[in-house]
Amino acid sequence: MGELPAALSFDLDPDIFDESISSSNARTRLGWRGISEGVPAIREALDAFAPGIPVTWFVRVDNQIADIYGRPGHLLEQHRALFEELRARGDEIAWHPHLYRRKDDGWEQETDDTALLAAMQAAIADMRTLGFEPRCGRIGEAYGSTGLMAAFDACGIPYDSTAMSGRKRVDGERTIDWLDTPRTAYRPSKADHRVPASPAHDVIEIPMSMLKVKADYDAEPFLRYLDLSFRTEAVACGMDSLVSEAPYLVAVTHPSALMPDFAPKGGHGLLSFDLGNMTRTLRLLAETAEMKGRELTFTTLGALGDRIAEELGRDADAA
Repeated sequence: MGELPAALSFDLDPDIFDESISSSNARTRLGWRGISEGVPAIREALDAFAPGIPVTWFVRVDNQIADIYGRPGHLLEQHRALFEELRARGDEIAWHPHLYRRKDDGWEQETDDTALLAAMQAAIADMRTLGFEPRCGRIGEAYGSTGLMAAFDACGIPYDSTAMSGRKRVDGERTIDWLDTPRTAYRPSKADHRVPASPAHDVIEIPMSMLKVKADYDAEPFLRYLDLSFRTEAVACGMDSLVSEAPYLVAVTHPSALMPDFAPKGGHGLLSFDLGNMTRTLRLLAETAEMKGRELTFTTLGALGDRIAEELGRDADAA
C-alpha cells in the first residue's frame, strides 16, 4: 500500500457544537474560544508531535454569521492576524458554511436550492473580499444535496469534504444521508450527489474517513468519522482496519472538544476534552501505519484533493 497521506482538518464551529455537550440549543449558543485559545494550542501541540504538520482549518463563513455579526466573514475579520499567520506557515484556510434558515427563536437546516445557492455565493464573495480564496468546503452537519454540489460548481470550489460514507440520520435535528456513498473520493452524479456517475459535477467529493468507534455508551462499535478528540481507546478498535484499507485519511475535529473547560459535568463517553488525547491518537495512528508497512505523511486537504484530481483524470483517460 505504501504511503498513507493524512489530512488533519478542524471545524471551527461554536464551542457548544453538539447537544451532547449542553442540553440547550447548540445552534444558538455561539462562543468562539475554540478559535482564540484552541487553535493556537492545537498548533503548538501538533508541532511538538511532528514539527510543521500542515493543517486545514474550516472557518464558519455563512448567512447565520452574517445575521448575527453583520457579515458572513466576521470570524475571518475578527481573527485575521491568526488566520494570516496560519496561512503563512503553510496551513490551509477552508470554508465551513452552516446553511440555516430562521425558525421561531432558533435555526433549522435550509433545504431550498435557490436559497442555498444565494447563501453560498454571498458567503464566498465575502471570504474573497477579505483575501481568502478557499479551495475546500465542508457543509455543516453533513447536509448534502445535488443542488449543493451545483452551488459548489457555481462558486468555483473544487473540493468538498462533507460526506459521511455509510451513515444516514434523517430526523427533526439532522438531515444526513450518505448511506450508499463510497469511502473514496469521486465526482458526484448530477442525478444523485451521494454516488459517482456520469454526467457528474465538477466538484470532487472527498469523504471523511469513517471507522468503527466504541463510546462508553455504545453496546457495539458504531461507524463514526476519524476525530482526534474521540477518546483514543474508543477509536482503537477500528484503527487497524482503517489503516489497512484507506488510500488516504481525512480527520475531523472540533477544537473545543480538546479543551477541558467545555467538558460536561460527569464527563463524556466519547469526547475527551483533553489536548493530550490528540497526540495519543496520532501516535496510535503512526504506530498502526508502521505495523502495516505504510508511511504516514501529512498534507492539507487541498493538496490531497489535487492528487486525487490527477488520479481521477488518469482513470478517466484510461476508460
